[in-house]
Amino acid sequence: MSPSTSMTGLHYGWWIVISAIFSIFVCLGIGRFALGMLLPTMGEALTLSYVQMGWISTSNFVGYLLGALWVRRLIPRYGERRLIFLSLMLVVATMLFVSVANNFLPIAILYGFTGLGSGIALVCTISIMPHWFTTSWRGRAIGFLSIGFGLAVILAGWAVPWIDEQMAQTGWRLGWGGLALVCVPLVLFNLAMTRNRPTELGLTPFGGELERTDAHQKHDLQSVWTQDILGKITPRLSFIYFLFGLTYVVYATFIITTLVREHGMEQAKAGQFWIWLGVCSLFCGPLFGGFSDRFGRRASIAASLSFQTFAYALIAFGSGAWSVYASVVLYGLSTFSLPLIMGATVADYASPERVAGILGKLTAIFGIGQILGPILAGVMADYCGEFTAAYLASGSLAALAIAVTLTLPDPSGKE
Repeated sequence: MSPSTSMTGLHYGWWIVISAIFSIFVCLGIGRFALGMLLPTMGEALTLSYVQMGWISTSNFVGYLLGALWVRRLIPRYGERRLIFLSLMLVVATMLFVSVANNFLPIAILYGFTGLGSGIALVCTISIMPHWFTTSWRGRAIGFLSIGFGLAVILAGWAVPWIDEQMAQTGWRLGWGGLALVCVPLVLFNLAMTRNRPTELGLTPFGGELERTDAHQKHDLQSVWTQDILGKITPRLSFIYFLFGLTYVVYATFIITTLVREHGMEQAKAGQFWIWLGVCSLFCGPLFGGFSDRFGRRASIAASLSFQTFAYALIAFGSGAWSVYASVVLYGLSTFSLPLIMGATVADYASPERVAGILGKLTAIFGIGQILGPILAGVMADYCGEFTAAYLASGSLAALAIAVTLTLPDPSGKE
């Protein structure tokens, strides 16, 4: 029996993928993106302004930023498995407390701690994957994690409008609490199944047999990247990730509010678009992950950003349901793939042992973009009376990110 194959014939790395899918479901799908569905009715019930809603979103990313910065010091001491469990439980607990909060300030503070848990869990979840999969499988394996995000968005898009219809002004409270409780068994499954390294089970990374003959060459290549080029790559990746964080979050936070308040849609109908976003997100990771394994991370990042640019343009200029559907489909097919591809990209340029540290830095810069995005969009919306200008600015900045992406060198060492 191959050392990279478990007793069942299925490499344990794929159980790691399933556990990671559940982690993403909790920390991002529910902990972050459910806000887009919950925000309109919560804002109405608590009479929140656009700026206050933006600050609630931003508080999440302040916590997310702190978590991404902190995680590099926590992993050597506690390990990814324990950190993922504790951070996911923090997400669940703070969402439960949000469900009983009565005004803006405690919600913003609590949701900041939700972001702290999300940031730690995301970095740990993605950084553990390169240890379990070799380069030729890394993009696909990490790409599957988008399934967790998609399932969570579908659940929120279906459940939140139904709860709001049944419970009226208090529906948002049951929404926060109910979604948090759904996460508990997934967190426990993650704790039971996750292992930090294949060596804990006497295994090697999946795909190891295919790449073992090139091990020395790859080790030498990674040394070259580490010593000579990685310092030049990291600022470019940081700028791309910053622009992505600054732009995608505007759409994620305010698209439902835009449809309800500016397009006059009922919450339930707007929720159908959110479900479509979730359905498309089920495929975005495998789609762009496989694309990146075949055509390279640079091409995949540029393609993902191109989809997002068109999505922002459609929601800004389009009219009618078709433009909204097209925008949501393009956004759903591309957006969540980019953080996953970024993780695979870092793993291509650096050794697995350095991935968490570099990814933590990038995620912190990404978090700064996410902090600024909702605030700036909220200010623009309050000034203009609508979100059109914010979506146009997002599209322009995404186009700039594409231009920077095209300057990235290939991991083979060729510019």
